[in-house]
Amino acid sequence: MEKTLRILILEDVPADAKLMERELRKEGMRFSSKRVETKEAFQKELMDFDPDLILGDYRLPSFDGLSALEIAREKRPKVPFIFISGSIGEELAIEALKKGATDHVFKERLSRLVPAVNRALREVEERSDREHLQIQLSQAQKLESIGQLAAGIAHEINTPIQYVGDNTRFLQGCQKEIFSLIEKYRHFLRSAKEGEVSQAVISELEKAESDVDFEYLFQEVPKAIQQSLEGVDRVAKIVRAMKEFSHPGIKEKTAVDINKAIETTITIARNEWKYVSEMMTDLDPSLPLVLCLPDDFNQVILNIIVNAAHAIARVVGDGSKGKGTITVKTKSEDNWVEVRISDTGTGIPEEIRGRIFDPFFTTKEVGKGTGQGLTISHSIIVKKHGGTLTFETEEGKGTTFIIRLPVEPKTD
Repeated sequence: MEKTLRILILEDVPADAKLMERELRKEGMRFSSKRVETKEAFQKELMDFDPDLILGDYRLPSFDGLSALEIAREKRPKVPFIFISGSIGEELAIEALKKGATDHVFKERLSRLVPAVNRALREVEERSDREHLQIQLSQAQKLESIGQLAAGIAHEINTPIQYVGDNTRFLQGCQKEIFSLIEKYRHFLRSAKEGEVSQAVISELEKAESDVDFEYLFQEVPKAIQQSLEGVDRVAKIVRAMKEFSHPGIKEKTAVDINKAIETTITIARNEWKYVSEMMTDLDPSLPLVLCLPDDFNQVILNIIVNAAHAIARVVGDGSKGKGTITVKTKSEDNWVEVRISDTGTGIPEEIRGRIFDPFFTTKEVGKGTGQGLTISHSIIVKKHGGTLTFETEEGKGTTFIIRLPVEPKTD
């Protein structure tokens, strides 16, 4: 069934509004409409009526079209706004289009209205399809990252769990020896209370003591307990990092501790970089909280760190003969926060520097990536957060990616 459009008409002359409606119905368009002519009514119906399309006059007695356009772009940025007016001049029409109007139709030429509306609605649908595709690509890239990290995280958890298990089994063996000795002491104490401590009881206790290597236990038991606690803390840290990294359900920008988000992501990605690189951090403790999408920001940091590790691996191999370095720095500058992620990898060849943010472009071998990581990272930082993502590089020496985010970005 064809959707019934909701059309908000900003027009002070009822007869002109009727002409617009008649032109649309003449072409079989299904819609409901509301006419307003004041700023207050326009603002109210933008929210209450929730229009699919706005048709607005350029000049009204108590309001003007450009002000209405500005309000609409702030409150309903995805809704097409078509100016329907008398002769306003080419310069004013161009100004309106520059400020975000979808189209302009002269009242004397209303035959252009239906094609203009159809084109505007088609553009909305195409934009929605592109956004949906971008979301799908972003999700696919996240799944790719999860796939890359899953084995590494399992390894990171398995190692401390393994020595927790080994130490627990060692303590279990010690407990059997110690409990057996305690039972001999209790037997000796009962015999002493009864005044019947025989030589046999004393000999049995002495033998039990000699069977236990106290010097060894005094040295190794505290170590086993300490190592087990460290292992539990390590696993807890990884689990906390996984939880903080994902931020399930957070769809709106929220105040984020950028330093903590970076530390969390470094922990999550540890198995990707630890064999080939040392990790150095220089995080500004005075950094302000930044309004951003935490899940998306973490994804950007992850993409760049993993890329840095892969670039270093192309230089040092498996790291057995020396490692490279990844350095992450943060600082605050005016109303911006800057994150710099540097590596001592191969650097980016000059001939491909202009393409690294292109969709599906990659220099990695098959199976190492889809070429979407930097494209999506650029989109997240620039389009979603109003920031910048740039890089500095030198072949043979490495690359630095520079993320700049406004502390309080403009609303979408």
